[in-house]
Amino acid sequence: MNAPKPKLPPDPPYIVCHISSRKAASYLLSVVLIHIAANAVGIHTPVWAIVVSSVIALPVVLYAQSELRYWRDKRTATALGARLDPKVGGKRPFGMDLITALLEAHKTGYLGEH
Repeated sequence: MNAPKPKLPPDPPYIVCHISSRKAASYLLSVVLIHIAANAVGIHTPVWAIVVSSVIALPVVLYAQSELRYWRDKRTATALGARLDPKVGGKRPFGMDLITALLEAHKTGYLGEH
């Protein structure tokens, strides 16, 4: 009999293709819209302003995508009569305090203690 093939993790081109496709398109679209909006108003946008606005636009786009995904999942769960797990809130941005606590727990060997 044929033995089942082991599942291999996806290779880097696959990961890059799936991660970057939507996020890069959203990011580039937001940068272009900022530039078009500035030109439509009649403001000549300096290069530094475009760079700064594009750097600021990336976290905004990522946050908006995350919230949209959560909203869709919540609507789907409600339609099915289910509910989502509660969000875990941290005190520092991006849950850095939770990540730090998990890394410390990993060093001591007791992950579930915190």
